[in-house]
Amino acid sequence: MIITVVAFYIVGCTATKQVMLPYDENLISIQEEEEEYELLVLDAGFETWYQVAWSSSNDRSLKYYEHWNQQYVNAWNYKATRSHTSEFFDNMIQYDVSENYGMDVERKLYFYFRWVDTKLGIPILDFNPPGGIL
Repeated sequence: MIITVVAFYIVGCTATKQVMLPYDENLISIQEEEEEYELLVLDAGFETWYQVAWSSSNDRSLKYYEHWNQQYVNAWNYKATRSHTSEFFDNMIQYDVSENYGMDVERKLYFYFRWVDTKLGIPILDFNPPGGIL
């Protein structure tokens, strides 16, 4: 069984939203303070793959990552609402397009989706981003 945990952390406030993804034991946690975000992906091999896959020479703009993350989240959430799709998409992702998550979070989230697509072999979109990384 693949265990995937994606967590958004805005360090230390009292208001907390929680969303389950993609299995019950996995959690996205959003907490607010000073609007700093950190994306933690606790999936065996992701961090190593991410460090190898990303380099400044193949980096894209913040708008590129935001655009594709919105596409990926929409496709993920659509799959989560379909009873016949993989259990991997059991839960929806709360991603607010009006929120400024910052370059590091947007880039890492994009790479997480690419990880799921390319390395785990679980398609999210019906197509790959043009000029997409990996």
